Amino acid sequence: MNIMRMLVSRSAASAASGLALWLLSTAPVQAACSGAGTTWTCTAGSTVAQVQTAVNSATDGAVISFEAGAYSWGNGIALSNTKGVTLKGAGTDTTVVTVTGAPLIYMDSLSGDNSRRYRITGFRFQNAPANLILWFYGPGTMSNLRIDNNTFADFATGAIAIFLGATNTPGRFSAVVDHNKFSGANNFMSLKYLGPGDPASWPSALRGTAQNVFVENNTYQFTNASDLGSGCVDVWAAGAMVFRYNDVTNCLVAAHGVSHGSTVNFELYGNTLRRTSGSGSWVDGTREFHHQGSGEILAWNNTFVAAGTLSSAALSITHYRSATPADAGYGTDLGRCDGSRPIDGNAAPVSSNYGYPCWMQPGRAPAGGSPVYGTLSPIYAWMNVAQATGSKVGISIDNPWGATAPSVDDHIKANRDYYDAVSASAQTSPTSPFNGTSGMGFGTLANRPTTCTTNSAETGGGVGYWATDTQTLYRCATTNGWIPHYKPYAYPHPLTQGDIKKPMPPTDVKTTL
Repeated sequence: MNIMRMLVSRSAASAASGLALWLLSTAPVQAACSGAGTTWTCTAGSTVAQVQTAVNSATDGAVISFEAGAYSWGNGIALSNTKGVTLKGAGTDTTVVTVTGAPLIYMDSLSGDNSRRYRITGFRFQNAPANLILWFYGPGTMSNLRIDNNTFADFATGAIAIFLGATNTPGRFSAVVDHNKFSGANNFMSLKYLGPGDPASWPSALRGTAQNVFVENNTYQFTNASDLGSGCVDVWAAGAMVFRYNDVTNCLVAAHGVSHGSTVNFELYGNTLRRTSGSGSWVDGTREFHHQGSGEILAWNNTFVAAGTLSSAALSITHYRSATPADAGYGTDLGRCDGSRPIDGNAAPVSSNYGYPCWMQPGRAPAGGSPVYGTLSPIYAWMNVAQATGSKVGISIDNPWGATAPSVDDHIKANRDYYDAVSASAQTSPTSPFNGTSGMGFGTLANRPTTCTTNSAETGGGVGYWATDTQTLYRCATTNGWIPHYKPYAYPHPLTQGDIKKPMPPTDVKTTL
């Protein structure tokens, strides 16, 4: 071959090679997940199958990051009980997941004491069907779950964004759901928690402890409260929840009581609960908080807003077992609290106590089953106000089944089972506006009354006083004897304080899935 032919041949080969490289550089990148060990990345459009392969291939503590873009996912990303993982979107406005089936992300293998890190953050989940979208369950304890900084938008009526637990599965969760936005034309449930099933499995009170599911700093923006049967949240089966510092528009904060296995603890504080005009029935704010009756309840420092005059039943508590199963719609296996059931205290005389104290009724704390109906731990409510007027929002004992004895008022009595603040105003002296005789008050510790009234019939009760400077609720445990009763759990929740850092493993060969 002469020199000219060689030059032409090499020039043609070089041009062909350059064309091939240019075509590769301009061809669309295929969606894929790649990585190794604890570091993975999924490009826009990655499928459920590709994400699942990344989850399966990652090591414990992995962070799988998702690039900005659109994703269409149906049911099927399964997480493992043996490997913690963080699924991290690029942001709620940029990593957009259209949900086509459910459950979308789930763990059905929870067992043992699982303290591994699980986190779902930085996504927009939209247009989900009426189903359970994120679901964790199994007969174990999960203590390191965080779902945060996501948007859940335009879900179907009846959808539940996050579901913890399952029927007949004794799971326990210590988790935080924070800084999310739940929005749409019609309300749907953000979180439902089914606990271990039997209140006797908890050895003692859960107020102020980490053994709750915390829902904090979230925003709920619904145009209409069209499904009043679905609250913003709900708790069954001896679950425990703290709902704090949320801004809520047009959905009820709810908990089910003894008719659904009881709620052992519910703390409601620092929230704004709002109903707007055009949002369906109860625009007056009826049942903005509605507890259907069991366990410990603390409600403080909440602001209530309504279209027009606020309902007197904005902060509402009832007790199903005060009525018959037929009237209240619960199972006959529990039966009415009327003095005939061995699970109740049945204090004498039955003719006037009607079975009191009822099994895990409002104002009782779990005690490991001894006594089976729980120990006295009254409801306390203070610093709850109507935004429009600044006036006190008091506890409403809801009795929708009439006055036929026993009624709800027979089982839930003021200054025994609940203590409501005597005023919307803070204490100005040790005797005003709260003098220690009945109800409760709040203010500086120096202005706490020097005398106080307790419950002489049963330990665990007594008037209360919230000290604003020590952030502690004190209870009158003996005549004129105050003791600390409750201090809220750390805020912000420790699980919100950044990612848990682990040493990086040796670099592995990267793979593309």
